[in-house]
Amino acid sequence: MSAREPAAHELAARLRPGAPQPALTAAIASCRCGEALRAGLFLLNGDWQRAHEAAQALDDPSGAHWHALVHRHEPDYANSKYWLRRAGTSPIYPRLAEAARVAGQAERVAPGGQWDAVAFTDCFADPAHDAWTRPLDALEQRALLEHCLAQER
Repeated sequence: MSAREPAAHELAARLRPGAPQPALTAAIASCRCGEALRAGLFLLNGDWQRAHEAAQALDDPSGAHWHALVHRHEPDYANSKYWLRRAGTSPIYPRLAEAARVAGQAERVAPGGQWDAVAFTDCFADPAHDAWTRPLDALEQRALLEHCLAQER
């Protein structure tokens, strides 16, 4: 008798920064979840190739957003910005705009309180901004993962 496959929210709780965890990669691959959620789980597990494959298979805003994040980390910033434009406005953007305000960067990436994902990608590309872009990028990934989890419940 095989063990119960972990649910997507259980896999999300096991994610840790750093190199991909092989056991977690296998569990994500067999998880009964949508491809947008799978793309996010792979990306947060550091498995960019599998994240790209999962995101590329989608034709919806969440898939395009994950696709953009994969390319941001590749780094292929022009391609990332292309996919951000394809994704359109995301329901996680107000949360990111508020985080940018708290970080003192609203003028750069959330003028008028509206998150500008393309401007953020431009800032992310500049290592001089790492102190504030890296935490916002991590928040964006977690917020998008939470959004995808909520969509599946």
